[in-house]
Amino acid sequence: MLLTDMNTFIRFLIEQFRGWRTTEVLWLAFSISSIIALSVHWGDTAIGMTAAVTGMMYTVLAGKGKPSCFLFGLVNTPLYAWIAFNAGYYGDLSLNIYYFIMMVPGLAAWLRHRSSVAETGIVRTRLSNKGRLQLFAMCIIGILVLWGILYLINGNRPFCDAVTNILSIAAMLLTVRRAIEEWILWIVVNAVEVFMWWKAWCAGEGSISVLLMWLLFLANGIYLLSLWMRMEKRTASAVLR
Repeated sequence: MLLTDMNTFIRFLIEQFRGWRTTEVLWLAFSISSIIALSVHWGDTAIGMTAAVTGMMYTVLAGKGKPSCFLFGLVNTPLYAWIAFNAGYYGDLSLNIYYFIMMVPGLAAWLRHRSSVAETGIVRTRLSNKGRLQLFAMCIIGILVLWGILYLINGNRPFCDAVTNILSIAAMLLTVRRAIEEWILWIVVNAVEVFMWWKAWCAGEGSISVLLMWLLFLANGIYLLSLWMRMEKRTASAVLR
């Protein structure tokens, strides 16, 4: 029974890496090799390097609509939580605990909604106009409330931390729902995270691997937003045939 389950799992992983474009494979290889090379050059910790590499794997696989992204997320989130704690980013610490919890329902939801068009990965959705307005209002309220809380407990960069945490919570929920709007939120989050970790690294408190990870996430987010829009159209065209 165990051998059968292992064979099934191996086949699942192999399927997750089928149908990739050469440029996508090269980008993933470049991203990971850059993280490792700079981590070694700057003397980063093994935890920082592993968190950055698994985080990149999660993002690229999520962008491809591959459910296996959540397996890498289960490794990335506790490691990143430890790094955030040491940097004094308590909002990011609590956020990654939330991410860790969401990995299992996210995996289950994506497995249930795999697309009949193999290269698109999963069936993607969109929010209604009403849903977008509600999301915007809740994010603004949440940012203001969390900003106040983090300020009172002397968190490091409380406003930036509040923005990234609230938008990340919303984006993760949209991820589980397979909503394209998630990538708009991730782009904003990534841009703010780049600023935060650049400041932390300059102050000698951060991780160069994590900073590079967020820079690559920002580039990925822009590309993956356009990719999801193309995949959505491709799935819709296949359904109409």
